[in-house]
Amino acid sequence: MSSLIPHNIEELVTEYKRIWPLMPRLHAEASKLAEKDAIKACGKKLGLYSKQGTKPGLVFEHEYEAETFQDYLNYMYRPRGFSLVRLLRNRKRYAEDSDEQQLLEQMVKARFSLFWIRELHPAGGFVALDVITGEKFFILDQSLPQQDVVGLLSAFRIFPFRGVWMHTGANMSFGCIEDPEGLHPLNRHLDDKEEDILNRENFFRWRELIRDQA
Repeated sequence: MSSLIPHNIEELVTEYKRIWPLMPRLHAEASKLAEKDAIKACGKKLGLYSKQGTKPGLVFEHEYEAETFQDYLNYMYRPRGFSLVRLLRNRKRYAEDSDEQQLLEQMVKARFSLFWIRELHPAGGFVALDVITGEKFFILDQSLPQQDVVGLLSAFRIFPFRGVWMHTGANMSFGCIEDPEGLHPLNRHLDDKEEDILNRENFFRWRELIRDQA
C-alpha cells in the first residue's frame, strides 16, 4: 500500500462525502460574480464563443464542456489578479467557521495540472503523479476508484483538504498509459500565465478527442 494513503482514510472519506455536495453550489455562486464580459472572454479563449446566428454566445458540442468551461471561468479568469472563487471567499458571505467558508479557504489554493493515476484506493481516492511538477498526491474521489483506470492520464484542478487533496470536479481524460517510463515530469511549478496556457492546451486536446469519439 502506498505511503501516501492516509491512516485515517475512512474518516477523511466520510468528511469528503459530507462536504462534496457544497462544491456545485459554491461554484455556481462564484460564477455569478463574473463581470459582463467574463463569459465572452473565457469563451473566446477556449474556442467556445460563436458569432453565428442572430444571438452570439457560447456553443457546447458536448455536455461535459459546460462543466469544464465553468471550472476555467471560476479559477482562471483573473482580470485584476483575483479569481472568482477568491472574490467569493473575500466577500465572506458565510460564517468563518462554516463548512462553506472553510472550503473556500482551500479552494483559492487550487491549481491545474496533468496527472497520471498510479494507484486506486477503493475506500474513496487515488494516488496520482503530477506530470508537471513530479509530485505525488492522494486525491479524494468517489468515482474513479470504482473503475479500472490505473494508468489513466487526466487533467484537472486540485486543492488541499484535511492533509490530502480534493479536485474541483471537472476533469479531462486522455486514455491510459500502462508504462510510465515515457512520462518525464518538468519538475517545476507553473506561474499563473503558464497554468492558464496548460489549462487551455489540455482543453483543446480533450475537445478534439471527444469529437473523434462522437
